[in-house]
Amino acid sequence: MDGKLQIKQKINSAISSGDLRELEKVASDISETQTRKEKRSLYEQMNAALVEAAFDEGQPELLSQLVEPTREEIFDLANRAAAIYSEKKDEAWFSAIFTLVDKLDRKSHQSDILARISRDLVQAGVDSGDIHYIEKGGEAFDKISIRKYRSAILSEIIPLFIRYGQKHRNVEIMQYALQMLPEIGDISRQSQLHADVARAIAGAGIEAGDINLVIRGLLSAAEINQKIRRTNSIADIVDAAWKSSLKKEISDIEHILDSLPDIPEERLTEVLAILTEQLLDRQRDKKQVYTRLLRIDDEKPWAGQTLVLELLKKAERSGERWFLEKAFEFNARGAGETQLPIEEIVLSGIAVVEKSGNPTVLLDITPLIDESCDAAKAAQLYRQITDALSRMGDFHHAIEVMKKASSSAQRINAQFFDTSVRLIKEGVRRDEIALVRENILAPLDIEIADSLVHQAVTDFCKEYDFDEIVRHIPAIKELVDSHRTQDTLLLECSTILIERGFVRQKEPSALVDLVSQIGEQDLREQAISTIAVEMARVGVARKDRDLLRHATGLTCEIVDQRTRAEAMGGIVDQAAVLAVEDGDLDLLHGMRVLSTSLLERDYCLFAMGKVVHGLIMYGIEQLSLQALDEAGQILSQIADPSLQRQLADPLIEGYVRVGSLQVADHLSRGEAQIFDGMMEPFEIALNLLKTSTSREEISIKIASYVDIMLEYTQVYASPIFAAPMSLFSLEIDGEYERTAMIQRILTFFTDYTKEFDSADPYEVTAYLLEGSEGGAAAQPVLELMYRLFEHTNDVYARYTGMYRIVSAYSALENVEQAETIIRRLHETIGDLSDPSVRAIMLADLAGLMAGIDHDAARDYLAEAQETLDAAGSEREAFVRKNLIYAARNLSSVNRQENDIEWAMGQVDRIEDPVEYVDALAAVFDMVSEPAQRKEILSSMCHTVVNIPSPYVRLSMLFDVAQFAETYGDEEEIEELLNGMEQTAGYIQIPFITAMAQQRMARMLFSFYRASGKPAARERAAGIVSAIEDDRIRYNLTVQLDQNMPPSWKNSVYARILDCRDKIRNGEYTTKDMVTLDRAIRAAPDRAKRAAYYTELYLIARGAGQQEVADRMLLCALEEARIIRPLSRRAFVLGDMACRIYAERYEDRTREILDLAVSEALNIRDSAIRDEVYDELDMSMRIIQEHWL
Repeated sequence: MDGKLQIKQKINSAISSGDLRELEKVASDISETQTRKEKRSLYEQMNAALVEAAFDEGQPELLSQLVEPTREEIFDLANRAAAIYSEKKDEAWFSAIFTLVDKLDRKSHQSDILARISRDLVQAGVDSGDIHYIEKGGEAFDKISIRKYRSAILSEIIPLFIRYGQKHRNVEIMQYALQMLPEIGDISRQSQLHADVARAIAGAGIEAGDINLVIRGLLSAAEINQKIRRTNSIADIVDAAWKSSLKKEISDIEHILDSLPDIPEERLTEVLAILTEQLLDRQRDKKQVYTRLLRIDDEKPWAGQTLVLELLKKAERSGERWFLEKAFEFNARGAGETQLPIEEIVLSGIAVVEKSGNPTVLLDITPLIDESCDAAKAAQLYRQITDALSRMGDFHHAIEVMKKASSSAQRINAQFFDTSVRLIKEGVRRDEIALVRENILAPLDIEIADSLVHQAVTDFCKEYDFDEIVRHIPAIKELVDSHRTQDTLLLECSTILIERGFVRQKEPSALVDLVSQIGEQDLREQAISTIAVEMARVGVARKDRDLLRHATGLTCEIVDQRTRAEAMGGIVDQAAVLAVEDGDLDLLHGMRVLSTSLLERDYCLFAMGKVVHGLIMYGIEQLSLQALDEAGQILSQIADPSLQRQLADPLIEGYVRVGSLQVADHLSRGEAQIFDGMMEPFEIALNLLKTSTSREEISIKIASYVDIMLEYTQVYASPIFAAPMSLFSLEIDGEYERTAMIQRILTFFTDYTKEFDSADPYEVTAYLLEGSEGGAAAQPVLELMYRLFEHTNDVYARYTGMYRIVSAYSALENVEQAETIIRRLHETIGDLSDPSVRAIMLADLAGLMAGIDHDAARDYLAEAQETLDAAGSEREAFVRKNLIYAARNLSSVNRQENDIEWAMGQVDRIEDPVEYVDALAAVFDMVSEPAQRKEILSSMCHTVVNIPSPYVRLSMLFDVAQFAETYGDEEEIEELLNGMEQTAGYIQIPFITAMAQQRMARMLFSFYRASGKPAARERAAGIVSAIEDDRIRYNLTVQLDQNMPPSWKNSVYARILDCRDKIRNGEYTTKDMVTLDRAIRAAPDRAKRAAYYTELYLIARGAGQQEVADRMLLCALEEARIIRPLSRRAFVLGDMACRIYAERYEDRTREILDLAVSEALNIRDSAIRDEVYDELDMSMRIIQEHWL
């Protein structure tokens, strides 16, 4: 450790002294350090100290003493040194750069950093305008040893040289840049920069008005290796010079060419071409131009061909004949020396002709073509001339020249083909078919000629207007006559014209005339068929029945019966559309008659099939069962089984859709008797399905028809649609497949079925149908219910459902059907294995049969009583109660002397208090003597108060109270009141407790009104005032004309009522809600707060203020979730659920009840948990049975 301190002190001392030898001595001492890691650490410390001193104290020479610096450190230090040099111009820092670079052992790293520094120094020179930095950058560049880095950095430096040279008019630096260009390896980049430098040099000359400098720029541009960049650069320089004050000098082409002595003739020719082009474009005096060109041609023998080409190009650009003539003149001056530039001559001649409108020039050029080029080239040039003449409208000259092209052509290319097609189309338009054949088609191979004719004719039909086509149909037919497959070509032309809408705009007879030339009968009649069907379609679109009749008449031109049948079928399809739109079924009748008269019997089937389709479409659109019935009649007369099956599916679908639409229509109009005749179309469809489809395929078909009906349920969500879907589904033989289909149907009616307790899809579907409006009074629905219950697995559920059907038939006074079902059930009841169930079923059958066949009903009851002994003790009470119910029904129809005695005998044998009270209530209905009734009522009251379960007892007390209010005296009422008061003390949910107190108060007020005893009234008032539930207490007080106490006005619920009207009218303010919220939160009991917020939720939801309602419910839940213990929290949530359920908001009721059950799940004590479950369950039942 001491050694390290000594070395650090030596480093600092040596740096302070500035003695480089002492620094070298320190470095030597460090090199003798034993460990490499320690040595490296000391070197780093030494280097850091040297760097800090060098830059802080301005001693760049210290950087030479750095030992083993990294590449990154040298890069950083060299850049810092360069930055200081750029700022101070201190040569010591510039030298330090190279000292640092020399410490890098790899040439690539040295070249990399030197390249960057070189660029930065040149950039500094450009930015500051000081060439000194640029020179220093050049020094750095010269030390770059690797060519790759020199090339890469030059691409960045040369643009900087150009910028500096342009800014400071320093041509020398741009010349220097030119000298450096060969070092750039990328030829493309080199040429680009070369062009930039050349333009910059010339630009400096233009700016200075120095033509010699411009020529230097041209000379430099002429040395560019890439031709495109070279010529573009020369053109840019010449163009800029013409736009400047040097236009006179730049027009002196001879002088400029003489100033470029060392350039190869090829490149000199390029310069001459560009100079000549600019002269021709910019010099308006043609005499001067001509004189100068003559002088050039005389002085420069090699320039003649270039001058000719530029004159031809100018003629092509301008369209002026003078330039073309001078080109010929100059070409003649050099005759025999060079080949005639015939392509350029043709192009310039075309331009001249198009401008002048005189084709003479082109016709004069034509003889030169054969003399100057081979056959392939000649054909191409003739084609170009033909195009030009054709564009001018000189058809006859064009076709003469094209004849030469056709004769010279060795290979037909796309341009030749297109030109020929254009001429042929023009020949058709001019009715010059013979000329077209002689000059274009005759010299060509037959395959090529056919292709040209095909393309021309089809294009003519696609492009020209219909009037033009109609006028030239004879020409088309004449041209096509030479085509080897004229029949298919004419058919194609007809198709094209039909697709363009010919029949909509013109007389179809023209089309018939066109296709009449088709030789093959089948194709000709196919074309006529297509025209006829299109006429029918247009006639339907216009509602033009005459055109429809003409279309039908046109089919008489078709001899082949099959083709005529297809045409008639297409016409019938169109006629069906018109029949639907106009609601005219007679139109389809007429088409049926026409089809029968125009077609032989064997071919009439196809048209009849189309008529059937038309009737089906009509039936669906017009909701016409008559049309569908007629379609069914025609279908039954078709002897072809395959066609019958093919047509049966759409007909069945038609009945299903019409039936569904009729149901939807009835629903939209709110009709009450919706089931009257509703099932008829579905029943017809089902019969058709069963007769036309094999049993193996029927389930697949049924699924598709059910899908159709489900489409309509998306728009009209009514359970009525379940009736036809069930009708079809019950025909599926496979049990699992049938059940799956029924379940699938039910998924679309979950809003209607979610309250059903059953999981059996057949039972749920039956109850869904029963619950639909008018379902229980509709014979088809009852029949469906019966079939559904037959598939119900649970025996008890099946018989219960059947009994409901019997009751419905009895209500409809359909006694015969009701009796049939009852007797059928009685025949199968012996199959029930459970004696108790069999006894109950027999008792129910006795009750149902009582009003139909009283003696049979008595027999059923006796049979049930005989079965009772085998029922078992567990179910005995329940069975006896059902026997008593049956006896009550029998007694109500035909009372016998021993009925009551028999019933009481059964009651006396019931030990279960709940069943006992229910049975006594049934006997009470049978008794008419007051004394007997009082005795029975006393037994009911005495028994009910002793039921063990508080909730069961409370529910039964509510039931018995109804009897006591009407028939009871003070003793019974007092006993019931005591029972209710005692039971209410066990109830944990406040709303149920309040319900019990409400029932007690009302019973007392009823007794007060009957007896006039003030004590009853006072006791009732006392019960009302003791009710803790504010809403029930307030409502009872108002209903019973009681006065609210003075303290009421300051209560929370009074404030809620004050705000109720504002909420209902939407007039509440934020201030109102804040004030009310504060009042609620001031209540000490969280359960009370939850109840208040729940009341606000009910008020707001009833007023349609959903946002306020949701916010209030959230506040109630927040209060409830904090309550402890968990059992009380569950009871508070249950209380909220009861309040909301009492207002019939079942959606929120389920959600909150689920929360209550979830809280109960977390109670560890199983006894308490079970008690909470029971109370939550029974509380909802009490709301359902005694509040809703």
